[in-house]
Amino acid sequence: MAHRRCLLSLARHATAIISQKKMPPLSTVEVLTGKPNPAITISNSELSRFSLWSHSCHFSSSKSEDSETEVEVEMEGASDVEAENDNAASDLGRDYSPEEKEAEAATIGYKVLGPLQRSDRVFKDYEPVFAVVQIGSHQFKVSNGDSIFTERLKFCEVNDKLILNKVHLLGSPTQTIIGRPILPDAAVHAVVEEHALDAKVIIFKKKRRKNHRRTKGHRQELTKLRITDIQGIEKQEIKTDGKPLKAAVKNPEKIAAAV
Repeated sequence: MAHRRCLLSLARHATAIISQKKMPPLSTVEVLTGKPNPAITISNSELSRFSLWSHSCHFSSSKSEDSETEVEVEMEGASDVEAENDNAASDLGRDYSPEEKEAEAATIGYKVLGPLQRSDRVFKDYEPVFAVVQIGSHQFKVSNGDSIFTERLKFCEVNDKLILNKVHLLGSPTQTIIGRPILPDAAVHAVVEEHALDAKVIIFKKKRRKNHRRTKGHRQELTKLRITDIQGIEKQEIKTDGKPLKAAVKNPEKIAAAV
């Protein structure tokens, strides 16, 4: 049986070779021994025909293609992140001219006047006046002596004097002035007290059944401002006649006892 199977396989190989374009027939020596017959010589053109059978097979795999596409997408995403980081670093290390600093601070909503001097008397007593100012994308209702925390302001240091020029509303006990949307003649003066960091915020991401967990922390940079003066509205003078103000005292109500 084994001899018969061998003969059938050899016959199939022989018919496949003969079906080609006049391929030279194999001798019995080559068929039985597997060694070339020295009596038969084969030219280079005939060898090129045999080379068609000796090429390497390449099998396509969808998994490999998907993995290659995933790697390409990851590389593109990494390159985009690197480009953004480079742009951010370039912005941080960029040297601004005084005109550029003033223009960018004006878009945020403030103007730097300079450092606070020892002879300056900017802090005043409380006045019954309030204002609504915009710094960046946030609005604050402030009065004289209040302290507020905003996002980190550029181009200013601690003890610098600022003018907040985006004032939307001014109010006092006698009048209220509303801007459309900003009051051009109003201004709020402030002093930079410190640059600080907000409380840490935890960012936790998880993908269930994927063994994916990422934990990050973030602390937002803040600037603390002390409001010193509000200008652009009439301020009512408080007359005390040299006597301290007393708080109003409520008289206790008398409840009639049921007899």
